Amino acid sequence: MIGDRELLEFRRGYYDLFVSLLWKEPAGALLTGLAEGMDGRMEGARNLHPLLGEGWGEIARILDGADRTRLPEMVGDEYTRLFIGPPEPEVNLYESYYLAGRLFDRPLAGLRAFLGAIGLEKEAGYAEPEDFLAFELEIMRRLIARQASASDPDEETRGITLQAAFLKQHLLVWAPSAAKDLLEAKGAHFYRGVARLLQGFLELERDLFNGWGPTQIASLDEARRTLAQAGTWRGPLFDPSAEVSQDQADSKV
Repeated sequence: MIGDRELLEFRRGYYDLFVSLLWKEPAGALLTGLAEGMDGRMEGARNLHPLLGEGWGEIARILDGADRTRLPEMVGDEYTRLFIGPPEPEVNLYESYYLAGRLFDRPLAGLRAFLGAIGLEKEAGYAEPEDFLAFELEIMRRLIARQASASDPDEETRGITLQAAFLKQHLLVWAPSAAKDLLEAKGAHFYRGVARLLQGFLELERDLFNGWGPTQIASLDEARRTLAQAGTWRGPLFDPSAEVSQDQADSKV
């Protein structure tokens, strides 16, 4: 992987795509662009992983059968039904939901600690928590950008090692299950193809990082059991007496 710019750009391109499709309703220009050169894209994808080829095939069938003038509205409506609601999203694409069964739980705190340690943070104005799938994919995109800007092989190695840690401690633990749920969601049509693409790409990433970073990737069940053993998480500890003491001290200044 060190010095392989073609591989780096291939990976960055797929992360760019997934972020664009999952962050919010995809733009019409993106959807129109996906239809161009589809035959060659499908053939190349099949040679890399069968699920990549199947994913592009699913997307091609939706694009071919849609009124291009209504395509952004159609995909936007599907995005809303799947990920927003009302009344509730059909698929909850959050690490906390998959590991703890609810949002804003201990996995989010762990992810924020990881990001703080490597100097990454969520941009102001982005409403979703950091353990939303699109944001975790964005984290990988940023880490690949760091690798791309490395000034020497040692720095690039450090960048790849960070990617391996994030993939094996977070994304590869739960995102394959999220992709499977999206694939099986009743409301998924265009996003069924996206789910297949994500499944195949994550399998490629798993193989690619074999031998990098942590030696093991916990299964989703293992991660859930480990979290359950830690007990109910009640958020950051808060000591009211400490706040009162500080207020009293401030009043004397």
